[in-house]
Amino acid sequence: MRKHNEELFQIGEVTKILGVTRKAILGFEDMGLLTPAAKDKDSGYRYYSADNMTQIRAIRSLQVLGLSLNEVKEYYYDTENMDKHLQRLYKLRETLDKNIQMLQVRSAKSGDLTVHKTVLPHQVCFCRHYQCKDTADAANKLRDTYIAAARTRKMSMIGRMFTMRLTQSSKELNLLCCIPVDPSFDGPERMDFVETPALCIYYRGPYEGIVTATQAIDEYVKNNGIETTGPFRSVYLEGPPNRGENSADYITQVAVPINV
Repeated sequence: MRKHNEELFQIGEVTKILGVTRKAILGFEDMGLLTPAAKDKDSGYRYYSADNMTQIRAIRSLQVLGLSLNEVKEYYYDTENMDKHLQRLYKLRETLDKNIQMLQVRSAKSGDLTVHKTVLPHQVCFCRHYQCKDTADAANKLRDTYIAAARTRKMSMIGRMFTMRLTQSSKELNLLCCIPVDPSFDGPERMDFVETPALCIYYRGPYEGIVTATQAIDEYVKNNGIETTGPFRSVYLEGPPNRGENSADYITQVAVPINV
């Protein structure tokens, strides 16, 4: 059959072109996810079209994201439960975003002020406002806020705590301390933060030096005519206790929301 239709490919050719095993392709067929364009009744040879190959790549892409073959089948054919599949993909995207972020974190070096594009996630937070004397006082206030949030028994195990500097004056630390909590939390300290695009620097070093990152982002924003839509955030990724007193290895995501 191949001799009469040069647009079709045998299974061995497909495996070499796409880097997918014969067993995987036959598995897709058994699941009803793939139907060969043609099949020789005498020899049993299967022949695949360009559309078949596109379908195989799409299935593999969903598998790479973490979906099982059953979930892939539901994704394509279960039109009555699209919300469930969307939520599953959103969670996978969140996991992927976190993995990317952590790779960026690990690659951060002291003095590296490279500006990255990012997305600050939607979060519900337990928040308290403080006028702090200095960095040490700010650290104590953040700890106090963390303890108060923990006592609500609603603290999120996923989100990262952060502070927002409400004024840019170098003479004062007017901070909002924010601890992620479960969306069911409804106390007076609740604040909702929408998902928003942002610029950030993964700053490695003691908290006292974070101002160098905010200044670098501020300069980048001005030089590129970018509009900011909120105050700077310091998202605490690695620090005490996991880094102990070695403040040179503290890593903070310094970010500012922007308009795109």
